[in-house]
Amino acid sequence: MLDLFPNIRYSIDMKTKQGTIHLVYGREYNDPTENYDPYFFSYCTIFRNVPLSQLNRLNNNEFKEKVKKYCDEKFNETSSNFTGVSKVEMISGDEYYRTYGDEYDIQGYRDEHHLLNDYGQLYDGRKFFKYDFDKELTQQVIKENTVR
Repeated sequence: MLDLFPNIRYSIDMKTKQGTIHLVYGREYNDPTENYDPYFFSYCTIFRNVPLSQLNRLNNNEFKEKVKKYCDEKFNETSSNFTGVSKVEMISGDEYYRTYGDEYDIQGYRDEHHLLNDYGQLYDGRKFFKYDFDKELTQQVIKENTVR
């Protein structure tokens, strides 16, 4: 993968999910059996828990296009329902780590701790994953989102 963050310290102390941003790559697919919204994105995290000091770099359109082009070229698509649409976007920690409990204001429900959207938050092995800038925070989230 591209060496996109050569000068960032790799020991960053972040205490909250809100203090993070995440770079993800998404590909759009069509599910013709879905009546409400047949289109959905499947995501892969590229950089997780990036410090807010890198906000301008991640939000740069030229940078995102460069990453998107790389991912598009390297992705081996085998699904027939891929629409041809892909994107690279920056996700805030609030959205990235949002759970069903957060979204629907529920407590005590067995799935309240499950993540609402799958960006690959809990896995380092998905395609294009490059680096987690705060593995301790990720481990905390994994522990919080384990089925109870």
